[in-house]
Amino acid sequence: PQRAPRGGGLRGSASHSRGPSDPAHDGRRGGRRAAPVIKKFDLFDHFEDAPGGGTIFHGIPHGWGQRIAASATAGATSGSETGTASTEVLPIDPLSCPMVEEWLSSLRPSPAQLQAGADFIGSAELKANPECLMRCVGEVSASKMLGDKAGPPPGEDEAADSAWMFLANNLQLFAQGADEMVAAAPEDRKEDVETLLAKLFTPRGILFHLRGLARELWRAAREAPHPAAGGSAMDVDAGGGSINWSACWAWDRHIGKEPFSEVGIVGDFLLSAVAMLIRRGLLETWRETVCPIDQHRDYFEEGGTVKWVSIHPCMHWACARCAKKWKAWCREKREGRFTCPVCNGEIAFTVPAFRPE
Repeated sequence: PQRAPRGGGLRGSASHSRGPSDPAHDGRRGGRRAAPVIKKFDLFDHFEDAPGGGTIFHGIPHGWGQRIAASATAGATSGSETGTASTEVLPIDPLSCPMVEEWLSSLRPSPAQLQAGADFIGSAELKANPECLMRCVGEVSASKMLGDKAGPPPGEDEAADSAWMFLANNLQLFAQGADEMVAAAPEDRKEDVETLLAKLFTPRGILFHLRGLARELWRAAREAPHPAAGGSAMDVDAGGGSINWSACWAWDRHIGKEPFSEVGIVGDFLLSAVAMLIRRGLLETWRETVCPIDQHRDYFEEGGTVKWVSIHPCMHWACARCAKKWKAWCREKREGRFTCPVCNGEIAFTVPAFRPE
C-alpha cells in the first residue's frame, strides 16, 4: 500500500496518500491537488543497497539534513541526544515517558475530532479536499497500518524492535528527505521545521518521539469506540478484535490536513520510515491488494494497474478501471444504486490514488 497522493505521490499518489514513490509507501493522502504546495520527498529515491554491503547515495548535497545526520552519528553516547543508540533503550515504552506523553498530548486530535472520524470519511468536506486524508492503498486506515507495523509495545514484536534500532543507528538515511522538507516548507515555517527535524534526527528522537507516535497510533486503534462515534460492524476486525475506526480515521485526517504542522511532519516521516523498513525486509510487507471486482492482483506487482480508488465511506479499494465499469453496471442493473463490491454499502464517492512512476 502506497500512500495516496497529495499531488501525485504517496500521500496523494498511487498507493498511499503520502509517502515514498515505492509502492509500499504510497500511503499518502488521497486525491489530486490542482497546485501541490509541497514537493513529495521520498527516501527511496535517494539510496540503494551497494553490491558489497552498505548504501550508495545519489546526488545528495551536503545540506542541513546531512549535517545533522553526520553530527548525530559521530558520537557514541548510549541513549543521549546524539550518538549511537543502545539496545538498552528498547525495553522502554515511549508512552511510559512523561515528556513523550506530554508531547503526544499536544499532537492528538481532540475528543470531538476522534468522535467525528467516522462521519468525516464519507463527508462532502473530504470529497472536496481528498488531499486532507492520509491514505494507503489497500488499507482501511493508513494510521492503523502504521500502528500495526511499527507501534507494538517494545518487547512484544522482535522485528519491530530490531527495525527501530536500525533506524536509530542509520540516521543518514533521513538526510535527503529532511533537506527536501525544509526546502519545501513555507518561509514562515522553515525555522520551526528545522527545529522539529533536529529533535527527531537523533537516536532518542527516533526511539522515543517517532516511535512514540507509532505507539500512539497502535493504542488509538484499540481504544473503546467513543460514544458519540456510535458503533458498527466496522468496529470489529476479521480476528474478532475491537477496532476504533473512528479514531483511526481521525488520525488519518489529523496527519493529512496540514502538511507542515508538527503532526503532519512527524506523520510523514513515520510513513517514510515504515516504507523504507518494509523495502529492506525489516518489517512485514504491505497487505496484498486485490481488486474485488476482477480479482486483479497485486497493486504492487510490476505491470499492475497504476490507478486505484478508495471507496467512501467504507474505505475499501478497487482498481479505477473496474470501479468505473462497476458504476456503469450499477446504473444499468441496479437502477443507479451504487454499492461497494466488497461490503454492499452505499458508495458516496471514490477518490483516486496514483502509483508514482
